[in-house]
Amino acid sequence: MKEFRYSFFAKLIYRYANIPITILLLFYFLVSLSYSIEKWYFIFPAFINAAIIFSLNRFYFKMYRTYPFKIQANNEKLVCSDFTFTKKEIVIDFKDVERVKGGIFSGNNLKPIEIYDGKQKVQIGFNQHLKDFNKLLTIILSNVNRKLYDELLQKVKDNSFIGKIKKPGKPGS
Repeated sequence: MKEFRYSFFAKLIYRYANIPITILLLFYFLVSLSYSIEKWYFIFPAFINAAIIFSLNRFYFKMYRTYPFKIQANNEKLVCSDFTFTKKEIVIDFKDVERVKGGIFSGNNLKPIEIYDGKQKVQIGFNQHLKDFNKLLTIILSNVNRKLYDELLQKVKDNSFIGKIKKPGKPGS
C-alpha cells in the first residue's frame, strides 16, 4: 500500500489555524458589540465578525470529521486514519465509491476532493496539499467503476480552460 500524508506545516494549518483566528475575530466581535451601545452602526461589523466565526468553524468541524491526515491506497481500497479528534479508521473499497466531487471535477482546483462511499454512507475528503496528491488521484480514478470514471472525465473536460473557450454554440466559436 502506498501511504499519503500532509506535510507538518499543512497539518498544523488544517488542524489548528482556526483557533487563533477565532480568538482574534471574537475579540473584534466583542469590541464591535460594546461600541454598538454608543453608536448603533457598530452592530454591522459585529454581525460580519459573527458570520465569519460561524462559517470558519463550521468548515473546520466538517474537516475534523471527514478529512484524514493519513491515507493508504492500493488498487482495491483506501484506508483513511489519523482524523483530528478520533482514532477511527475508515476503509473504502473502490467498488463502493458512488461519487467523487470537488477539486478539478468542480472546476476549482482549490476545493478539496470528497469521496462518498454509498455502501457505508461515509464521506472523506482531502486537499491538494497532500504529498503526492496527483498519485493518489490517479489511483482513485484508475480503480473506480467505469461509469463514474467516464462522468469524472467529462467533468474535467467541461471545466477545463480549453473546454470553456471552445464551447459550441457560443458567439465567436
